[in-house]
Amino acid sequence: MTKLKIIYFGSPYYSVLLLKKIISLGHYVPLVISQGSKKTRRGKIIHTPINEFCEKNKLRCITPDEYSDNILEDISTIKADLGIVYAYGKLIPQHVVDTTKFGIMNLHCSLLPAYRGAAPIHHDLIKNETKTGITYFEINEKIDEGKIIINKLYTIKESDNCTSVQENLTNIATECCSEAIDKMCSKEYSQSTLNEKPTYAKKIIKEDACLSWDMNIRLISNKIRAFHLWPVARIDLYGEEIKILDANYSEENHDHTLGSVVSFNKNELVIAAKGGFLSILKIQLEGKKPITNRDLYNSNFSIKKTLIDNCVNISYKSL
Repeated sequence: MTKLKIIYFGSPYYSVLLLKKIISLGHYVPLVISQGSKKTRRGKIIHTPINEFCEKNKLRCITPDEYSDNILEDISTIKADLGIVYAYGKLIPQHVVDTTKFGIMNLHCSLLPAYRGAAPIHHDLIKNETKTGITYFEINEKIDEGKIIINKLYTIKESDNCTSVQENLTNIATECCSEAIDKMCSKEYSQSTLNEKPTYAKKIIKEDACLSWDMNIRLISNKIRAFHLWPVARIDLYGEEIKILDANYSEENHDHTLGSVVSFNKNELVIAAKGGFLSILKIQLEGKKPITNRDLYNSNFSIKKTLIDNCVNISYKSL
């Protein structure tokens, strides 16, 4: 395999793995481009995981807010063979693409053209998809619409959440990275796709995580899985807004009031919802740290007494 000069674009922790793979293949990465640092309310500066990786490994990394003439000149002088993008989080100007010999290849976590856009994994889970995958494609001026180089299938497991799907897809993409680079450079595009229907995965906002007990139980479960890191599923429980980070569910008909607690003890917290029951495993109360259902039962929080007082004490340990 020919060793290439590659500019890498990425930001979150999972994009570090692909960068490591590119370097391990023997390619030269003279420049990494990431999103800028963020400042917390207390003034602490938070760099992207990619930026931190570059600092530790003495890789040059820049975080431009915009692609000024000076930045474009800097990139142009590198005379890169190829650019590779994984979760960079910003649009790349055509001027940057034009500075590379073979163009820029993007890794997208869906089977394009399905779920183009910012949040494909979240929407896969919310829409109850059973299959997803990764796509390497050549970027153009449109969002996620370039020529497909490689796509690989992944079967979503019932136990998967947003993080596990993201990490599994990253592992798949890393394994076929070398093949994708070779095909990108030889302009060997895929003539078929594993998904023909174009759909769009809009950016997730905080309001998407607001749940209600009259939602179908499967949708509630899927949103908990999709939003377990951010923005975290939120729902009213006896007048108190709670966040649910992890839960199991069962689908079955019942005549319980939606949102009522049917079992609460040291082993389980089960709430009635439309079409079934939700067993809450990990919960977060307003202004508190996440705790397990057992921690809640052993706590002195006021909601504990409310749940016990309203519980019908039916056991659903099978959840």
